[in-house]
Amino acid sequence: MTSDSSNRNQGSEVDIAALARKYVEERTKRLRPDGIDQYRSLDEMGEEFARDPHADRAFSRAPVRRETDVLIVGGGFAGLLGAANLRKAGISDIVIVDRAADFGGTWYWNRYPGVRCD
Repeated sequence: MTSDSSNRNQGSEVDIAALARKYVEERTKRLRPDGIDQYRSLDEMGEEFARDPHADRAFSRAPVRRETDVLIVGGGFAGLLGAANLRKAGISDIVIVDRAADFGGTWYWNRYPGVRCD
């Protein structure tokens, strides 16, 4: 191997047109004729799917009332990352609220019939 920069990219040419065709081909394999109609609303799935499956149903508490520098709505990936970056920036009075009983957002609920990976 040489340190000559002219040899670094040898053999790494990308055929953009072929790559675009491959993406279209793969996408076409996954399209369904029923399109958006394949999805069901929470109303159709029943009240059980709107509940947090991991929360103690008997849990209750009075509302929390306090002032904070930053309120983050949603304890998913973006909310947690936002809070971490705010802490790095020196902001420590942060409150994260979420409908769920714990952090994790979409994948905390993990209620997608048929989904096997993220």
